[in-house]
This record gives sequence, structure tokens and C-alpha cells, in this order.
Amino acid sequence: MLSKSDIASHRQCPRKLWLEHHQPDAASPGDATTWRRARDGTIVGDKAREQLGPDILWPKSQQDPTASAAHALRELATTPNKPAVEVPMVRAELYARADALIPIPPGSTLQETKASTFPLKKDKLTPGKPDDHLIDDIAIQAWVYEATGLPLVAAELNLINNQWRYPGNGDYAGLFRQLDVTQQVAERIKEVPNWLAAAQSTLAGTLPDIHTGRQCNDPFPCPFLDHCTTLDPPGPDHPINLLPGTSGKNLAKRLHQQRGYTSLLEPTTAELTGNDAALFVRMQTAHRTGKPILEPKSAKDLKDLAYPRYYFDFEGIDLPVPHWAGVRPYEQIPFQWSCHIERAPGIFEHAEFLDLTGNDPSLPCIEAMLRAIPPDGNGPLFVYFQTYEEGRLREMADRHPQHAAALNQYIARLVDLHPIVRNNYYHPDMRGSFSIKKVLPTIAPDLDYDKLTDVSDGTAAQVAYLNAVLDPHTSPERKAELRNNLLIYCRQDTWAMVELAYYLQRKARPSP
Repeated sequence: MLSKSDIASHRQCPRKLWLEHHQPDAASPGDATTWRRARDGTIVGDKAREQLGPDILWPKSQQDPTASAAHALRELATTPNKPAVEVPMVRAELYARADALIPIPPGSTLQETKASTFPLKKDKLTPGKPDDHLIDDIAIQAWVYEATGLPLVAAELNLINNQWRYPGNGDYAGLFRQLDVTQQVAERIKEVPNWLAAAQSTLAGTLPDIHTGRQCNDPFPCPFLDHCTTLDPPGPDHPINLLPGTSGKNLAKRLHQQRGYTSLLEPTTAELTGNDAALFVRMQTAHRTGKPILEPKSAKDLKDLAYPRYYFDFEGIDLPVPHWAGVRPYEQIPFQWSCHIERAPGIFEHAEFLDLTGNDPSLPCIEAMLRAIPPDGNGPLFVYFQTYEEGRLREMADRHPQHAAALNQYIARLVDLHPIVRNNYYHPDMRGSFSIKKVLPTIAPDLDYDKLTDVSDGTAAQVAYLNAVLDPHTSPERKAELRNNLLIYCRQDTWAMVELAYYLQRKARPSP
């Protein structure tokens, strides 16, 4: 008997389903992103059930899926006016659980809760179109539900309303917003028997011959990606799809379709077109020679900036179910920052902030910034990917208007190193990425992020925060260890910017 999750896996990639059943040990160990997605899903599901009230039916499961479904059907018949949750159902060798069945005479509304946000069009008011995989999910449940013989009145997605702000005091009445998908489900439900048959056929056969591609991360990262990569036929050493950004990917696709190119080394200079043509040519040259390229003008944007100079980085947490009043679902709340302060050329200090109390860290975060960075100074605040830091500063200014003037002064002083690096530097080992974690090892190999313990990227920092703050089973010793690892990671982020700024100015490496 297959499950709804099996069908979802097959819809993403038939090989994924085959490996889950026949070779599960080929999966990579769970990473921080997978852990967070699972945790968020559990918390959102719990909160959705809570919103249905205390008087709900939660059918008991049996060892056998068919027995579970039969028992649930009997319970539904005896309590038709109660909302029912996690209802087991079986049809034609397919098992699924209904997230919620809400009584709406003469039948029920099938409600599927997801940790996804409610889709809105650009006006931020008009409901938009949900992702296809969400419709697939509820259509599978609706098809299995038909076997119960009970009327289905409507189908809806119960999604996170990220335009709502938590008022506090445990009042989560506005957390969810329902999207009616009855019509979309009615159209999609006809395809479910074909999906089931295709999945059964796949499992009865040999390993599907499928190469890695877009499906490996759409809609979710596949745990078998590393394994499947080893099964792919050898490709070029310098694939043309290393070209970055939307323009780069579109150009790579066009050159492959029209000219048959697979390697970045194949196009002529004249064929590397678009607004990023200079970058593409620099990348091609670097891959062709195997040597990094630093443009002569790399110091232009930095050399005349004032001192003291501040190299700054936030780490934030975005909870689907807010813990603190005034916060929206998935709003990034800074809980940590690091700042290397260059008082004069080569003279450094370090300031940092980390709040693991479990209270809203926003106001302490601002107050610590005000002590370390005078708002009315004229020295630059270097960041990497300005959108993130600027967004956090603007959001904190909205929530704490008494500090809005100071935070807006910080925003006016932001200097983004990312476009300066992108416009002036490239090393073949970056493999088309301008993430600071890809750039730093090419100029300072001893500072490779892979050498860090526990916390080596932003998602891992969020997981460390959640374990330190919200997991009651975390021991004091483990919390102290997580604190230390968070401080080391964020400190490396800001020192990385120091290294980049010096490299762009063709200066010798700085000493901390």
C-alpha cells in the first residue's frame, strides 16, 4: 500500500520514490534545512488543530491502515458534528490522512494545513494562485476521501497569513487564512488514479534512468541528490550553467539550445551578451586559465571612505508561529550581530550581540547597536547582500519607532560589498556563486566555513538558536556550546568582509 507522501515523491521524481523504497540508505543525513522544515510543519499543524477548539475527534490508529480507516469511519458516523483531524483513509491501495474534516452540512470541508504562506498578488490583498504541489496534495486526499461515501462540500488550504501580526497573550486567531481550492481539486482529482498507477509501476521496475536537474530541489530538496549525482554521466569541467543569476541561466539555456554548448569555454566573447556580459567574460577567462581575476578598478568604491569603518552582519530567526507580540509569521527577527570596527587603517576592535533568553531580542539588539555604532557617524557600515540587513533595520524601525531615526541613519550608511565583488572579482573555485562562503576560501583558505563546528551557515545558525532557546531538553552545557559556536560563526562573517575589503583594495591581509 502506498501513501500520499509516496505519490508526492513520485510527482517530484520517480527515482526519488524508487530509492525511498528500495535503497533508503542512499539518502544523505538530514541537514539543517530539512530539520527546520519538519519542525515548522509540526508546529504549524499543532497550532491549526488548536484553532479548531478543544472538542475535536482524533481517531485512534490501528496497526493496519485498512483497519484504521474503517475504525475512523465508524467514529465519524457517531460524531458527525465534530471537527475531525488526522483522519486515516484508504482507497485502492492508497493510504492518506485528512488534516481536518470540518462539518458543513450536508457533509464536510476537507482542510489541508501547510506551513506555506497565503498567496497574494502584488497588491498584497487579492488572493493569488497556490503552488501546484499543494493542490496535488489535497487532491490526493479528496480522491481517497471519496471512498468513504461521505459528501465532500468543499476543499480548502489552511495557510499562514503573513500579513497578520501576533497581538500577544496566546491569541492566534488570525494566524491562518483559508484559500478555497474546490474547483482546482475537482479538476486535479481525475489524475490521481494515474499518479497511483505510475508510482506502482515505478516501484515494480528497476531504478529509473533520470539525471539530476531542477526536480532535485522542486518543490523540496531531495535527500538522494548526492547519491544521484554520482550516477550522472560525466559532464564538462566548466559547465555553461555556472553563469549566475536569471540572465546567466537564460543565456546558458539559449546557447545550449541554439548552439549546443555545454561548456562555459565554448562561446565566443561576442556570444556572452547582456547586462552582465563583462562578468560572464571574466568568468570564462578565469575558468580557461585556471587563475583568479581581480579587475584594476576594484579599489575605486572603497579607497576614499571614512573611518571608523564598520563591518556588520545580522543573524535572524523567522518563526512561522510568532512568539513575540507585534511580529508577523516568518518575519526575520535579529537575535545576533557581529561588528568588526576599523578605527583607523589596520586598527580593529570587535563588538557583538547575542540574545538567547527567549524574549524578543529586537529592542536589546537595537540598544546594543547604539552603544557600539554612533548613528550620526559618517563611517560606512559594510554588509554583504544589503537587502537582508536593510530589511531588518527597516522592520525594527517600524516596530520601535522611538529608534527609527537612528536606524534610518544606519541604513543611509550601508555599503554592500556583494556587487563590488561581483563587478571586480572571480575565482574558478567559486563555481558561479558569489556567496561569501564561496568567495572567502578563494582569498583566505584558512577561513573556510566548512571548518566551523555545528554552525556554518545561516540556517544552521537558526537551528542552533532554536535548540538553545526553545528546546527544553537542551542542557546548560549544550546551550553554552551553541552560544560559542554562534559567536564564532557570526564573527567569521564580519571578518570575512574585512578580508574582502582589503583584497579588493590590493592590501596585505589584515591582522585581527
